[in-house]
Amino acid sequence: SSSSSSSSSQKMNLISYNLYLLLLLLVLLLHINPIQCQEQDPLHLHGGSILAMSGSNCIAMAVDSRFGSGPQMIHTCPRTVLLLHSKVMVGLVGLEGDVQSLSHEYSVQMENLKWRRFLGFGFGASLSSSSSRQSQCQSFKDLSVTPKSASCLMSHLLYQRRNAPYYVESIVVGLEEIKTTSSDDDDDNSNKDNTNKETSSIRYKPFLCAQDVIGAQSKSHAFVCSGVAKKSLYGCAESLWRPNLSPEELVQVCGKAFLSALERDCLSGYGAVLYLMEGGKGIQEIELTCRND
Repeated sequence: SSSSSSSSSQKMNLISYNLYLLLLLLVLLLHINPIQCQEQDPLHLHGGSILAMSGSNCIAMAVDSRFGSGPQMIHTCPRTVLLLHSKVMVGLVGLEGDVQSLSHEYSVQMENLKWRRFLGFGFGASLSSSSSRQSQCQSFKDLSVTPKSASCLMSHLLYQRRNAPYYVESIVVGLEEIKTTSSDDDDDNSNKDNTNKETSSIRYKPFLCAQDVIGAQSKSHAFVCSGVAKKSLYGCAESLWRPNLSPEELVQVCGKAFLSALERDCLSGYGAVLYLMEGGKGIQEIELTCRND
């Protein structure tokens, strides 16, 4: 009887020990699984961040230069930024292979769109005669798309591959021309009567649009951001941005917010480039110095 009781107690101890090991294994799996999922996220694999801010008749877009494989540093090169023309830019961040594929496909689609408009197959009035063709578009290079059209094309390409998406987050920014006319009353000494003179002026309205991997658009009049340091970028940009910034102030505010956010993220940094877009002046490239550790 004593031997049977001792054997049963040994079996109970063995069962309890096995249950203890099983519970310990489950706890370890619950803690390790989120870390592995975060490391295997394709959007965060190669790092990178983008921030775009609006000002008075100007827009600034800042991108970092770090290219890595998770926490491992590989190379330093700026993010892919497509300069469609002097008033539209497209920034891409995510899995580098998908970024290159999407940028190539987007460039091809944009050229096809220009040719369709040049040949008269686009929306709007037809270009049947040669005189109307020459009056509406002087040359193929003069044709340009609006920021809204560029954003819609990017959203269409991303949503088209929703079942097998590009692991890319995109930002489309641009300046929309708005023509305003004002009439002035002047005194004519020769005729002694009032004459109305209309003066036309052009102002530029900033357009900012961020999109996720399936092309869902998020528009803002202030700032947009994408990449691995997105949370830090939102906090820094919200605390520093203010309306109607001049180009000089916008460079300082956007650069300070971007560099402050990069210092809080280990998967971004190693140099930064800021693109300043001014209405009627074009795009200027400015290099920002930041920490390389």
